[in-house]
Amino acid sequence: MREDLAKVLVEWQETWTPELVERDFDVSLIPDKPKKVVTFAGCRRSGKTYLMFQLINELSKKAPREEIFYINFEDERLEKRTETLTELIPTIEELYGKKDRLYLFLDEIQNIPGWDSWVRRVHDSRRDVRLFLSGSSSKLSSREIPTSLRGRALTFEVFPLSFREFLRFKGFDVPENLDFSPKKPALLNLLREYLLYGGFPEVVLTSDVRVKGLIVRDYFNTVIALDVVERYSIRNPEELRTFIRLLLNSEYVSLSKTAKTMRSMGYSISKSTLASYLRYLEECYFAFPLEVYSPKVRLRMQHPRKIYFVDTSFLTFLSVKFSENMGRLMENAVFIELLRRRKEVNYALGKNWEVDFVLPEEETLIQVSYDISSEETFKREVNALRKASREFGFKNALLITWDVAGRVKEKDTTIEMIPLWRFLMGST
Repeated sequence: MREDLAKVLVEWQETWTPELVERDFDVSLIPDKPKKVVTFAGCRRSGKTYLMFQLINELSKKAPREEIFYINFEDERLEKRTETLTELIPTIEELYGKKDRLYLFLDEIQNIPGWDSWVRRVHDSRRDVRLFLSGSSSKLSSREIPTSLRGRALTFEVFPLSFREFLRFKGFDVPENLDFSPKKPALLNLLREYLLYGGFPEVVLTSDVRVKGLIVRDYFNTVIALDVVERYSIRNPEELRTFIRLLLNSEYVSLSKTAKTMRSMGYSISKSTLASYLRYLEECYFAFPLEVYSPKVRLRMQHPRKIYFVDTSFLTFLSVKFSENMGRLMENAVFIELLRRRKEVNYALGKNWEVDFVLPEEETLIQVSYDISSEETFKREVNALRKASREFGFKNALLITWDVAGRVKEKDTTIEMIPLWRFLMGST
């Protein structure tokens, strides 16, 4: 019996899960049949572990505790070797006897080499074992899960708190008729806090802004050190950090132009290296490059990509330009909400106009604007939606505002104006 594994398993059974504020997750989405490996992928500290704990609590209502085990493979007591997985089930059975069923919740499993081969073997050979996996890497996502697990896995991507979850963590009860409620100013104040400081659970539950900043910077350093530099064996971490600082202070990225900029700063770097860095940042769910909408692959590749981040707190605490730019923070929050809803997203670009988001599958255009009180700004946003609607033949057009609702009929295009809070809460 592995002593290190035994200690971790016994400790789990004695301590169990901490107290939780529940997140929005429909347990019925996980079917009993057919049996699937359930994976949770997302940025570090976004709440994957606590979502696992939430599922464990639900499961413990119908299964004995001695059948449910949680292990975090970032525990320094566990060796990061394939043998650790190989000996896991035998160690459990030696400690607690053979059970009718075993439910194994394995956190940050990507730290163990050969994890996917072990998962496939156990899934295929042990009908009595159900596996739940998590990782701070898109290697566990439906897009990049190893070929050996295709068809065997059901994937959920986990992001920092949605605005609805944020309100729950803050203890704010949303009244039915919010537009006419005296609680609306308080909600808008919380919305501003959500945009500025983001949705990482630990940050949300911290009241001191200075401490929030320290936590966010620590998350950033950990993501870069463990999920990028260490995982991909980056030889020049400072070069990577400079690239990230440029991304944080730019709405768009052109890799060729960025390479020239960095070379002028004294870095000997190529466009292909920057492309790899950008891919690594996307794989660890830190940054997301957004392509222009076009049926022509060449045009998609030629145009700069827009850059969004997994949480707006990174823009607030780590960038120079956007700390007070509510429009940029709003746009980033909308993008992450669209990812949370599993939407295919692009942006649109035409002659003298741009639309923030295109949802091709739903034939929907979305523009985000903080302040449309200026007639010039309002016309610019509406005209962009109208021209894009005409060019692509899409009939659905949304203008997401800070707190203005209504409908605009512009020639052959009808534009729905919706407040940000309503969109983020799913009331579209």
